[in-house]
Amino acid sequence: MRKVTSIAVLLFAAILVIAVFVPGLDARAAETVAVVERVAGQVSIDRNGERSAATEGQAIEAQDTVITASEGAVGLRFTDGAEIALGPETTFRIQEYRYDRARDEGAFKGRLSRGTLSARSGRIAKRGRDRMLVETPSTILGVRGTRFMVKVDD
Repeated sequence: MRKVTSIAVLLFAAILVIAVFVPGLDARAAETVAVVERVAGQVSIDRNGERSAATEGQAIEAQDTVITASEGAVGLRFTDGAEIALGPETTFRIQEYRYDRARDEGAFKGRLSRGTLSARSGRIAKRGRDRMLVETPSTILGVRGTRFMVKVDD
């Protein structure tokens, strides 16, 4: 009996060490906040410093940065129903996104560093003032359930 207990303790300790010290292993999976619906030209996703080509159907997570090249464009659909289209030479980071479908509440904060963004807000913006924010280098837009377009020049 002691031998079985010792093996179980060692096995548990080994799993704990792997979970704590192996890079990239997270106790909980990252949450999908949006999906890439359309891609035209060269579009990439930067996630934790690793850049990959965007593909239709790809999951987008909070903290991801979407980057389009000179002939690139992309359409994103968020879990609250918001739709965002990014034009050529655009850099857009999803700084914060959370949406609780059961309670129909959440928050959205994105940063448009350059380029163009066209949006149709979703449930988050419709639920309250300043729940959807888009920052640019010179201003912060508080969205209240509408369609809008923003352009940031170099």
